[in-house]
Amino acid sequence: MYRRGVLSVKSEVSGTVQKERVAMTRIGVLSVILITIMTMSIVAVAQGPSKTADPPAITKGSKAWLDLEKELWDADLQWLCSAGATPYHKVYRECVEFRSTYWSDQFFEVVMNGEVHTKAEMISAQRAANATHVNGAGPYPDDFHLMAVYGNFALATDHTNLKSPGPDGKLVGVDLRVLRMFVKENGKWRPAGAALVPIAK
Repeated sequence: MYRRGVLSVKSEVSGTVQKERVAMTRIGVLSVILITIMTMSIVAVAQGPSKTADPPAITKGSKAWLDLEKELWDADLQWLCSAGATPYHKVYRECVEFRSTYWSDQFFEVVMNGEVHTKAEMISAQRAANATHVNGAGPYPDDFHLMAVYGNFALATDHTNLKSPGPDGKLVGVDLRVLRMFVKENGKWRPAGAALVPIAK
């Protein structure tokens, strides 16, 4: 009887402790949730309403869409200024220096072999190539299409024939489908990146 009584008491104590632990755990979780909600509310109040509204969405095919497509095509032609294929042709060295300020700071490019190059890496490599640059080498773009617009970010494609000297010194072209990325900064659209995809023949 004594042992059964002791076991009964221990069981009751153990159950009580377990219930208290569960209750404390629930209180702890509720406290964390409450603190999180209060913190989010304070931050929201402190930030206040957004001062800059998102730009209105534009519908594909609309006048606004077609106008933006023309604007970005013009930006694309300025970007590809080295080969003499666009109205914005510059000698190679000047084109590279123009890109160093025209490209957005976070510009990057995925080149044909799959490597990813940052803006700094691209500009450094192009400056180094100035001494051996061959007139006429470079990108020849056409068939530009605006594909998507997300506020101040836009995606477009073009066909680019990228010409470079072959083993015999003559220019050889490679056909590419290029994804062109643009970002609107301080009211001006600028190149933000590109991905070069060789077109299979």
